Amino acid sequence: MPESEKDVLTDLLLLMDKYDLYGKMAIPKKHDVENEVSIIYRYAAEKRGVFVNLALHENFGLTVIESASSGLPVVVTKNGGPSEIIPVCQNGELVDPQDENQIKKALRNILTDENQWKYYSNNGAINIQKHYSWLSHVNQYVELVNENLSLSSGAGIKKLHYPNINVDRLKRKIDHLLVSDIDGTLIEPKLNNPGLKELKAYLVNRTGKMAFAMASGRNLTLVKKIINEEQFPLPDFIICSVGTEIYYTNGKDYILDKGWAKFLAGRWKREDIVNRLKEVKWIQLQEENAQNPYKISYYYEKEHYNHEELIRVLGTGWYKVNIIPSHGQFLDFIPKRASKGNAIKFLCRKWAIPLSNVIAAGDSGNDIDMFRGPVKGIIVGNRSAELAEYETTKSIYVAKTNASEGILEGLKHYKIIK
Repeated sequence: MPESEKDVLTDLLLLMDKYDLYGKMAIPKKHDVENEVSIIYRYAAEKRGVFVNLALHENFGLTVIESASSGLPVVVTKNGGPSEIIPVCQNGELVDPQDENQIKKALRNILTDENQWKYYSNNGAINIQKHYSWLSHVNQYVELVNENLSLSSGAGIKKLHYPNINVDRLKRKIDHLLVSDIDGTLIEPKLNNPGLKELKAYLVNRTGKMAFAMASGRNLTLVKKIINEEQFPLPDFIICSVGTEIYYTNGKDYILDKGWAKFLAGRWKREDIVNRLKEVKWIQLQEENAQNPYKISYYYEKEHYNHEELIRVLGTGWYKVNIIPSHGQFLDFIPKRASKGNAIKFLCRKWAIPLSNVIAAGDSGNDIDMFRGPVKGIIVGNRSAELAEYETTKSIYVAKTNASEGILEGLKHYKIIK
């Protein structure tokens, strides 16, 4: 290492020892930039942390944008690019990197005030998409081009058509989102679907500012079948195949979000994972219609489940894979980026819905990911064994009633309905 880097590393190690930070401080030799860095940001956000950048001067502030897009508030140098980002995005505080008291005050302000933390977290996730995403960049560019053309004669220039990416039904201003799992949550035929009629009535009459999404391990065909059979009001979004696919509905068509698919593709080696899992004797590959490019599904018997064996078989790439057992019989392997919870975050950023205004309902292990962060969770009374130990907290409500009736109970708890 260069001498300057050696000095910095030595200081870090000495300070770690002085303040006994063993087990609390990580100094990786290198980063998997495409996957691992984003995971670190999200992990810090889930732990309600803060991202700190105290460079003497920051040219642009890419790390400020990356952390903000993960819902992670920042305390960042006032020198350079961040001085332009923070006033626009309102996702943290600018400080003098050489003023220790100013840094302490900013950190305390965010870490000890939950409302302040949520304010910066939500602002970052929404405003980064609004001001610094590729879509906003292109829209601004096109506006400038059109403005320039309007000032010229425009001779010989054909008017270009830019298709609107928004689905018509979603042009209304949405500020709340109800997301529900289907099997065991929205419907439970064994219990005669308690509360289903009342919940459907609420969904039909809900305010235009409340969007509705179905989130399921089922594929799109099976989700559509349930919608038709139970005569559900058409959802605004469908998160299906355990969070590996997102669809929009516009009254007649189901439109795949190709941006989500592209996001999941990074470093996902499906065939390699399938080949490695052939070594595991207690799992059996599900039928072809249960598979998709970003989901590998198996059956398993609960008494044989061995998580450590799965990690061993997957090898060094295990951390890039989400392993999701559910209902004691289904086992899904999906990209680390994919989950119902991450799909919800993706939708909220895309449609500018604050995560704190999301209510998610579920009953099994593959729903746990939906309850993380500022999202308000509802666990219905007929929950599976994976959720048996959960109790009501500030952000999760464990209903006493079952299925749709439990969802209504949760909505009353969160004062969404009276």
